[in-house]
Amino acid sequence: MNFLAHSLLGFNRSALIAGQFCGDFVRGSDLSRFPTEIERGIRLHRHLDRFTDTHAVLTPARQHVPNVPLRLAGIVVDVMFDHYLARRWEQVCEISLEQHADLVHLALEEHELHFPPKLKRFMQLLKREDILQKNIHLEAIELTLSRIASRSTKFAPLALTTTELEPLRDSLVEPFTTFFPALHQAALEYLASPERRVS
Repeated sequence: MNFLAHSLLGFNRSALIAGQFCGDFVRGSDLSRFPTEIERGIRLHRHLDRFTDTHAVLTPARQHVPNVPLRLAGIVVDVMFDHYLARRWEQVCEISLEQHADLVHLALEEHELHFPPKLKRFMQLLKREDILQKNIHLEAIELTLSRIASRSTKFAPLALTTTELEPLRDSLVEPFTTFFPALHQAALEYLASPERRVS
């Protein structure tokens, strides 16, 4: 899953949302430099990534991403799942997607002091390009994958066009419908558990 899903599973808690975003930009198990709730968000992010990577329903989904090596197919599935979330937003959140995006931008601005430089740059892009809301459009998914593909030649196969993504969108509906409620429950259970200090 990508930024929209992670932010949704911050459950409208400002520091937890900030930690969820930090999860893609912070390495290592020693997170003592972060406030407690941001640290909790980082560890939640990592927990949900592990849950996603090992969930049985997603294995066949990754195997059927055309023209993308299996080692990269999970990235496509993750980004596409943000598209499904945006399209079904009223079913998964009590506030509008626009309101949620505004909440996320405010949360990131509030906690920017604790962010690494790459996240500070990304949060500006996130707001300027209205990335969270634009996930509803398949063209935005193409752009996200194109940006990832441009990072390195090894990611080049991720540069899928909208034409290539359209049939994939249909084939991933069922895995998403099965997986997302399980992911949501995994987040709730993690947050209800005693705080864990492992990465």
